[in-house]
Amino acid sequence: MLLASRRLVIAGLSAAALALTGCQTYTAQTAVRDVAVRTGNLAFAAAQADKDAEKNKDGKDGIVYRLEQGAILRSAALANIADDTAKPAAQLDQTATNQALQAGNPVSPRIAYLTRSIAAFNAAEERINDYEQKAKVSVGNEAGALMTNQANLPYKGRAYDKVMMNTYKALNYLQLGDSDAARVELNRALQRQRDAVDANAKRIEEAKRLAEEARSDGVKDEQGRKAGSYDVDKAKSNPRTAAALATVEAELDSTIQAYGDYVNPFAVFLDGLVFTAQGTDASDLERGRKSFERVAAMSPNNPYLRADLAAAEALAQGRSPAVVVTPEPAPAAAVAPVTEAPAASTPVAPATPSADAAVVTAPAVLATTEVAPAAPVAAPVVAPVGDLVYVIFETGTAPFRDQIRIDIPVILVTNGLSYVGAAFPKIKTVADYAPALTVTAGAESFPTSVIASMDSVVAQDFKNEWPTILTKTLISTATKAITQAIIQKQLNDQGGMAGLIGGIAMGALNASTNIADTRTWRSLPKQFQYARLSVPADRQLTLSAAGSTQAVAVEPGRVNVVYVKSTGASTPLLVSQFSLKK
Repeated sequence: MLLASRRLVIAGLSAAALALTGCQTYTAQTAVRDVAVRTGNLAFAAAQADKDAEKNKDGKDGIVYRLEQGAILRSAALANIADDTAKPAAQLDQTATNQALQAGNPVSPRIAYLTRSIAAFNAAEERINDYEQKAKVSVGNEAGALMTNQANLPYKGRAYDKVMMNTYKALNYLQLGDSDAARVELNRALQRQRDAVDANAKRIEEAKRLAEEARSDGVKDEQGRKAGSYDVDKAKSNPRTAAALATVEAELDSTIQAYGDYVNPFAVFLDGLVFTAQGTDASDLERGRKSFERVAAMSPNNPYLRADLAAAEALAQGRSPAVVVTPEPAPAAAVAPVTEAPAASTPVAPATPSADAAVVTAPAVLATTEVAPAAPVAAPVVAPVGDLVYVIFETGTAPFRDQIRIDIPVILVTNGLSYVGAAFPKIKTVADYAPALTVTAGAESFPTSVIASMDSVVAQDFKNEWPTILTKTLISTATKAITQAIIQKQLNDQGGMAGLIGGIAMGALNASTNIADTRTWRSLPKQFQYARLSVPADRQLTLSAAGSTQAVAVEPGRVNVVYVKSTGASTPLLVSQFSLKK
């Protein structure tokens, strides 16, 4: 008996020591890199992202580190900073279009970073697709996680991760001049939004199954030994626990806008833009129209979306949007005149107005025979159609996951009610961002308007996952508490120092494993915004946001995109551009 006691104590101490080595949350582990991203230190952030991705490429967190790497390398491309890894295009797995363009010569830093960004996203997607081929996590993995924490399970990618992964890949390909590859990625992004609904339904069913097993068959330790039953529903309805959970859920609801489950309005917008601007047949143009229709329904206050929808409808019906209705300059917080031209569109998810957005009240609507302005406007000015420029603004950083302690009820072997602290993840938004970008063309100014709030997209995804998170965390914490109580009682019954030492060991083990799963793609933006205007005669634009100003000469092309990124209110603007239609 004494030998068994010693072995149990040694095993507990060893397990505690092992667990303590990995008790940092993902948020804490990536804090230094995240600060570098938010403050614009992209050279350091890119180097750190490369290092993290390589270190974790075969680990359980490989996907999230590849996603971070892909996004950060894309930001480095926008900044066009020097890239020591630049190699001939043939060695970079370059697209066919750019292989021909580069003809084996050293590529520019921008192209090198874009290509490496695609490679990082491809590595993430390969593992995501592999996980999706498997029905579910093995029982062994789930059992092990119930005795440690959910962060010990493989990170398979959340729904919004997958949509944004393919959307960013589409943008990278557009900048590299490979529109065929971009279309493939847009198709994948659309399909992932559809698949997410079914995946969530299965996840909820799994959570219900685990809760029923815990109640009827009892919770089990990592070796499958029963440690007593646990009623998840009773735990959730406990007044002390329910009040704390309600606070988390209320904060979540305050962030969510009416986009719909797993809908990313920016992905839908980009789909519409590409298929409208680059449409080759009636099917393409109709897809573009539908996408703009969906996004416009989600963001009814966005005047540029109304203009895009009007143009897309005209093109889909075989009419040429020959003129543009431009309202007189509106006072105060209104948007300046938006000029004409056909846009692009495709079916993706709808968008919604953001509380953080600069709302434009005097919309500019493309004139067609059937479409009237959405709101009264002053003396419209008719202007001929010219070249069009879209200024897309990616601002701030997305919400991250922190952890919060909530006490949950557990009935231990003494049959007495006790409360145990459980670590739950919670969403935290980042307030440091430039709220809008002003685009000046000649004497007119055009403030960008929100297409998509990633705060809302991430929060909605979290809310959909919350029932599963809640159930698994309750069962996990209860399993560890009940198992610890049983072992402690056995050690106490043996007498001597076994009870004291065992209590210390088990307490350390429980504390080190009681952390929330805070893994999340941190380098996404807070919002996507855009402005749509005719290219001025001198093709000169001035971009201004939060005290940062940059002049841009619009490159030749009928439909151009100027892509602007700002990670914080005081960081410089990163600007790049490409043409959708020559």
